[in-house]
Amino acid sequence: MKTTFIIDGGLGRQITAIPALEKFVAKNPDTTIVTHFWTPIFWGNCLLAPKVFDSNTKGLFERIKDSKIVKPEPYYNTNYINDKISMADAFNEEINGDNEKMPPPRIYLSSTELKNGKNIARQNGKKVICFQPFGSTAKFENNDIIDQTVRSLSKEATLQMINMIRSDGFDIALFDDRDIPFLDRSKFLNIRNLDCRVWAAVIANCDYFVGVDSAGQHIARAFNKPGTVIMGGTSELNTSYTDHFTIIKKPGDRKYMSYRLCDFDYWLSELENTNLMTYTIDEINKITQNILKDVRTKCK
Repeated sequence: MKTTFIIDGGLGRQITAIPALEKFVAKNPDTTIVTHFWTPIFWGNCLLAPKVFDSNTKGLFERIKDSKIVKPEPYYNTNYINDKISMADAFNEEINGDNEKMPPPRIYLSSTELKNGKNIARQNGKKVICFQPFGSTAKFENNDIIDQTVRSLSKEATLQMINMIRSDGFDIALFDDRDIPFLDRSKFLNIRNLDCRVWAAVIANCDYFVGVDSAGQHIARAFNKPGTVIMGGTSELNTSYTDHFTIIKKPGDRKYMSYRLCDFDYWLSELENTNLMTYTIDEINKITQNILKDVRTKCK
């Protein structure tokens, strides 16, 4: 029987599922993959693109109704929730049923897309740092940030890091398309496009990535960009690339955040993890200095 995979969630989840899906489709060509909104990130992938359909595609039901429908969920995977494997490897266990370690994801862009990304990233002729200080779930209220997933930097930390990066002579590509009340968009590279492929092309032409646990780091890894990821309530083993990025996290215990699994325990973990993304001015100064040192070392 043919198989249909339902891959939901944010852009980062879609990207981490790519290696496991490639592995399955190579052995099972009669496969359909249904995504929610982020379908374009699969375009250009000769193996997967013909199999991928957005959930709003006309006639999709007729295509999938006689198939085995599977919705793989890393957050329900035993090894994942016990902090033993990455999301990519959890997708592989759920999709392919084995424990093979997955390679980095691959995103395919055309030469025109890459040239357009270069025109954006290199418009001032400087080295460029892609900066993603906020997770996708962050909200901006009363000129401040609220993020119940404890993944986002504070307003003060964000402004301090931006000022230090600019003072060191770098351009900044701000990876966030929302209106942020305390940031002046005119002081960043001009990117205001929700298209994930435009963002992938820009990151492919940046020199370094600095961010939190969100989609930007997965795109940066797909293009083998060096970077630093600041972890809060989530696990770096689960959600990042410890063999590639520099990982920064506050010392001390972190309560596992049981996304999609145990709602009340998730709420309690939020309470216990609240301060994991709270840094003093001196701490942010030291973190940013180390990042800039790493940039100068790896991006000569």
